[in-house]
Amino acid sequence: METCEGSVRAWWWLAFVLGLCLAPLSLAQLPSGSLAQADARAEVATALYAASATQAAAERVADAKIRAQRREIDELRAQVRAGAAPLKAALTAAEERYVATLAARDRTYGQEIAVFRAAVEDIASTPEGVAALARFNAGDEIGALAVLDDLRAARDAARKKRAAIESAAEGRRIATLALEARAKGKQTTAHVIARYEEVTRLDPGVPWDWIELGRLYRDAGRLADALRAAKAAVDTAQDERLRAVAFDAVGDVQVAQGNLAAALESYRSAYAIFERLTKADSANILWQNDLAVSYSKIGDVQLTQGNRAAALESYQASKEILKRLTKADPGGAGWLRHLSVSYDRIGYVHQKQGDLQAALESYGASLAIAERLANDDPGNAQRQRDLAVSYSQIGDVQVAQSDLPAALDTYLASLAIAERLAKADPGNAEWQRDLSALFSRIGDVQVAQRNLPAALENYRASLAIAERLAKAEPGNAGWQSDLAVSYRNIGDVQRAQRNLPAALESYRASLAIAERLAKADPDNAAWQRNLIVSYLKLSAASGDDKAYVAKALDVALAMQQRGMLEPRDARLIEDLKRLAGR
Repeated sequence: METCEGSVRAWWWLAFVLGLCLAPLSLAQLPSGSLAQADARAEVATALYAASATQAAAERVADAKIRAQRREIDELRAQVRAGAAPLKAALTAAEERYVATLAARDRTYGQEIAVFRAAVEDIASTPEGVAALARFNAGDEIGALAVLDDLRAARDAARKKRAAIESAAEGRRIATLALEARAKGKQTTAHVIARYEEVTRLDPGVPWDWIELGRLYRDAGRLADALRAAKAAVDTAQDERLRAVAFDAVGDVQVAQGNLAAALESYRSAYAIFERLTKADSANILWQNDLAVSYSKIGDVQLTQGNRAAALESYQASKEILKRLTKADPGGAGWLRHLSVSYDRIGYVHQKQGDLQAALESYGASLAIAERLANDDPGNAQRQRDLAVSYSQIGDVQVAQSDLPAALDTYLASLAIAERLAKADPGNAEWQRDLSALFSRIGDVQVAQRNLPAALENYRASLAIAERLAKAEPGNAGWQSDLAVSYRNIGDVQRAQRNLPAALESYRASLAIAERLAKADPDNAAWQRNLIVSYLKLSAASGDDKAYVAKALDVALAMQQRGMLEPRDARLIEDLKRLAGR
């Protein structure tokens, strides 16, 4: 009866194992019982002895020797079951001799059992496989097959994961080249995004892939996706520096979303790491550069919050580090570019403080670096953009100095670069935004020159881009603010042309956006000021409606209470009170 049962099990087993490939699985996934009790050689021998092919061969060539070997095996098996564990090795040897004797006498059986042996030995090549084989030999076929199915699934998953990681590595190399091609204006943002999306899908554990993808998303205006990617970079960062860079990436998105408090927290988390790293290794120029950039980002938030003194201090700290790096390595394009940005930031603060000469000096220093870098690498789109920004900032100072012809020429030089970049990569929303801002600046100059038709044309060109961007990404607070300004600029020209109904419509569209932004972020001084301006514009277009002036006064008083007004605003409250009749 035992032999018959073994024959049935063996045929089922043979049908299952032929061609089966196994891999290790966590021991926790195996059934209860000690794996140490499972002996690979013993279980293989038992499986071969119980195989239906073995039983069939024994019937064909049965003789005294074969019957004697079988009786020996039966006696040893009974003793092992009775607790004579030391005899287990003898039982295994007896089963192996029995199979070998049959194979020597029956060539067909020898070939058949060799195939079966290869499959069973492959299963027994891991502790988990041995345990499953032991269960099968003990009569728990269903449990054994379930374990082996799990083992096979694990191997399949491992194979797929290995293939995915290998594919991602190759895709990453290609994506890196595509990123470089984009920097040279030869590849679009959308195309490179698709490549990095594939890489992160195949291998989501590499933080730098997420950082690059997040930057691309941000350039494309996909802020929700950008924030998700930046947070994934934080979660997968394997070292402190990568973690800090990832925090910076999160902060960049939060700034774009208008969440300044959260952005400042993210930037300070990065700063704390960079500061700790530089103190531990002050000779590491990469970490010094990281710290300089961190100061600059914190300064950006402080400036947006209206704290110009703190912002200037942060920018100066960044500049001093970068000057040291540039002096130590004059050919380092990375340090030079960041130094140029520091000069930009400092110039902007000086400009807002009314010190136009200091602003022009800082902008001039930035422009000198930007021109040098752009000339050294004319195919680098980012360096061309830096040059366009430098021209634009100098144009701002020229406007403030009332040198309108010079400002117009400077803006047009910037526009020529911006148009080339925007045309080369329509999916790069930041470059589209640059173009919109330049149309607006040129319109401002033309308004000052009393060329209202030309100004209206440029304002509408700016508005068309701003509307497209704001519609594509409603959560981008900066783009919503741009749209509000565009409506307001058009309203100004319409009012100057005495088209008051049209002006009121434009001002109301601007106010609706300004109110949403100011409510969403009360700490953003620029947006609170825009709200005051919107109320005053509507008041003037409505025949000096004092209700709008009263609302503007309320905003100004709230800013005063929160310490958000500057010295130049000293008369603002009194002027608004007078206009409101209070």
